[in-house]
Amino acid sequence: MISDNALAIILGVLANSIYNIGLVFKRKGACTLPEIEKQSAWQNIKNFAKCKSWVFGFSLTIVQWFPLMYAIKIGSLSLVAPTMAIGFIVLVIFSWLFLKEPIRIVEIIGILVVMGGLVALYIIAPIESGNYNLAQMTDFFREINAIAYLCVFAIIIGILISVTYGRKYPQAGGILAMASGLTYATATIFAKGAIGSLTFANAADFLKNSLSAWQWWIYLILMCCGYFVAFTSQQIALQKGKALVVSPTIDIMNLFMQVMAGIFIFNEWLVIWYSLITWQKALKVISIIMIILGVAILSFFSKKDELITEDAGTEKKTEDESEEKASQELEEEKDETVIISLEEKIGSTSIKEPKKSAGNIKK
Repeated sequence: MISDNALAIILGVLANSIYNIGLVFKRKGACTLPEIEKQSAWQNIKNFAKCKSWVFGFSLTIVQWFPLMYAIKIGSLSLVAPTMAIGFIVLVIFSWLFLKEPIRIVEIIGILVVMGGLVALYIIAPIESGNYNLAQMTDFFREINAIAYLCVFAIIIGILISVTYGRKYPQAGGILAMASGLTYATATIFAKGAIGSLTFANAADFLKNSLSAWQWWIYLILMCCGYFVAFTSQQIALQKGKALVVSPTIDIMNLFMQVMAGIFIFNEWLVIWYSLITWQKALKVISIIMIILGVAILSFFSKKDELITEDAGTEKKTEDESEEKASQELEEEKDETVIISLEEKIGSTSIKEPKKSAGNIKK
């Protein structure tokens, strides 16, 4: 029988793969739509709703949430979070197979770094399952190390957001991206508390571990608030900074904090850590660093390709607009020439009035 962690890893790989493929379709569809800033809110909604490619991609990004939440429920967070890296590998392969985008040397290096880190992480001393009930989950969040961990990062997130509020400088986008990535991870931590504590054996157990427990409502509210702040700060970061910097920063911060949360909040490495010898401990730490580095490489070049595509599309659009403007100006010049020519002809043709005779004058 497959273990909870193994199933969680499989579901995590599936969820992150679906998510990244969905992003490809969303980006492909969005590139064919009119500029958002030049359309009304209702018109934008209709445009996106009519774009089959974007709707399909958006649907995939929604669907992936369900296997991801189940993976977080039954598996250890420090093992599920690194599957984010496999999602980027699937994105590279999918783009190569279906979009005919070449795989570059640097992407191959990123894939090898990620795979090496994942193998080292998963083969050394398997971590215990992360499937807990509500009482166990609450015990984790009551521990001093969990409280200290969440408070420290909450303060960091607050500082990062506050120092960029109402200010315009080049570093604002990167700083907000750090805040967004950390907030996404925080929301996922509370998602494990809310979704991970649910039991579906019968209606009584379900109510006991959700609707009738005030702790569950706190986890749910904090999860929703976290995702809202993360999404909002991400959009502001993209407006204030370069996507080339914002996207990889969010991914790295999100992955790093989730793995650390599994270690410091849910004590996922506590049992096995003391059974490992020195080289195994070192390799386990190095594996996390390798995965984060691989995610940075793949995320950076994925976003770089997206920006190059957008720039090419913008240049083509600008050229088309310039040609259309030049053609319109030429037609206007022709019309003006015709009007001037007609005015000259009319002006040169004098309409002579008949002269009155002297006899008529005397009368």
